[in-house]
Amino acid sequence: MKSFQKIALAMIAAAAATAASNAQNINGRITCDGAGVQGVAVSDGYVVTLTDADGNYSFTSQKKNGYVFYTLPRGYEPTTSYNFIPKFWEQLSSTDVSATETHNFTLHKVDNDDHLMIFSADAHLADRNKDRAMYQKSYIATLKKEKEAAKTAGKRIYSIMLGDLTWDNYWYSKKYNLNNFVADQKTYGYPIILFPVIGNHDNDPAVAYTSSDKGATTDFKSSKPWREIICPNYYSFNLGKVHYVVLDNVFYKNENTGSDYNTGVVGTRNYSARVEQYQLDWLKKDLANVDVNTPIVVCEHIPTFRLSSSNIAYGGTENYAALASVLKNYKDVHFVSGHTHYNYTARPTAYPNMMEHNVASICATWWWTGHVNGDNIKYQVCQDGSPAGYSFWEANGTDLKWEYRSITGSNNTQIRAYDMNKVKQFMTTDPYAVACVKKYGATVVPNFTAYASNAIVTNVFNYDSDWKVEVYEGADTKLMANRIYEFDPYHVLAFDVMRYKAAASINTSFATIKNLHMFRSYAKTANLPITIKVTDNFGRVHYKTFQRPMAFSLDMVDQQVDADLGDVNLDGNVNVTDVTDMINAILGSPSASFCKITADLDGDGVINVTDVTALINKILAQ
Repeated sequence: MKSFQKIALAMIAAAAATAASNAQNINGRITCDGAGVQGVAVSDGYVVTLTDADGNYSFTSQKKNGYVFYTLPRGYEPTTSYNFIPKFWEQLSSTDVSATETHNFTLHKVDNDDHLMIFSADAHLADRNKDRAMYQKSYIATLKKEKEAAKTAGKRIYSIMLGDLTWDNYWYSKKYNLNNFVADQKTYGYPIILFPVIGNHDNDPAVAYTSSDKGATTDFKSSKPWREIICPNYYSFNLGKVHYVVLDNVFYKNENTGSDYNTGVVGTRNYSARVEQYQLDWLKKDLANVDVNTPIVVCEHIPTFRLSSSNIAYGGTENYAALASVLKNYKDVHFVSGHTHYNYTARPTAYPNMMEHNVASICATWWWTGHVNGDNIKYQVCQDGSPAGYSFWEANGTDLKWEYRSITGSNNTQIRAYDMNKVKQFMTTDPYAVACVKKYGATVVPNFTAYASNAIVTNVFNYDSDWKVEVYEGADTKLMANRIYEFDPYHVLAFDVMRYKAAASINTSFATIKNLHMFRSYAKTANLPITIKVTDNFGRVHYKTFQRPMAFSLDMVDQQVDADLGDVNLDGNVNVTDVTDMINAILGSPSASFCKITADLDGDGVINVTDVTALINKILAQ
């Protein structure tokens, strides 16, 4: 009888435990101006539920992730801390599934159907190479300018950092971690609401590898500081008519090799690129509340799609096909990523509704190019030759436009060009360049000797296959512009040669890389000006002009003018002198600097009085 009673009591206890675990243990209310907001998605990363007519929600959570968050609905902003930390989530107060807890959230009503978004990647702050000072002087200063410009334009502006805010290897050796990153942003006055993405270097390297589950426990534990300090490692939000999704596609292994790098570092800090199944399951639930005509912007650290040297998009994340399958019904899907420290766009033929935008880095080449050149942000250049910068997006309803912007100077420059006569001369006569090539070989440090005389090479930083690149010599002689897979000369100079000059070894992981946004032309002479006209996929036109011969130096960018349509004399300004030059050209006496390309304001190929009228109207509008 007693044994029967024990069994019965055990069954009752088990039933009670099951009932407790099935109870709705997380609840709360989402309000705006005191009124409940209906239909807001709330989640713990596994369950997704919607608020009722009075803004209330409740659900049963296993409390695995340790947080609850809501998906920001259209037409709202979250409350913030320090004007940049969005309070769309809260840590759970207990891991006890039998404990019920309440989490309330407040929204602010705004009109953000038309909004701006800044995507940046790879700050790699570690308190080394004067990185924090350069970050503040370049990126933070640029954000403040963008915010003022947005205010003037009457638009809301937001930012997304695409991972590697910090550098795991220096969490312990330099005592700079995620807490330090947040503290710095407060000190610097980060000016815009920030939605962060976890990168491989944002995981705790002191977490030991767990072989029993092939690293799954390691991955989960190593991201714990991120989940506690920064925000959930995967979540979503709506801004206007655009649905943004943040995913963690870094599977952090940190497998131990038997030798420690630094105090607290127990492994190699290695990782795989994949989106775990539990995130895909959550994403399906998240998208169940999103119309298929809504633009989807998926933000990850590691690219979903890479780009081959032959311009073929291929999988950059192990289970990219599974992720693409979840998104297959949406008409307009954009993946935005960092990690590589260079720019490219990829359009996978198997997924015509999808496009990858890989964004070059804030830190350029891990802050080295600025550091070895006098800690000057002007010389911050990425491995593909792109200046350190960010991707700037405009959302007008469901219409999205984008461009790459620099934090090193003029933020809208899209082009850098080279007089290869001078590049070859420098690389084969400068003693440091010659010695550097000799030591590391031309496959690491190219000297560009294969180019014939009068070659012009153009780097179009954010080139897309829908763009058009035109190169002109003199007033209007059009040259062939062939897309090539090539090294960028400026990075060879700013990093390879200058680092060698500073008696530092060239880490081949940081060295100049070939890229597909380079173009080669051959001029007829060695001394006529070159004008480059680039038209992007939105019809925006960018001009770059320079006089030849053009020296190859760190300051060569100062010799290249970002011209504009109507800048007839290529002096960087559109004013009355251009009107005079255009009239003289029509009368048969063009100046030596007259450029037919920038003079053709109506685009009909003929310079006449209609162009003069258009130019005058443009000047008056200015």
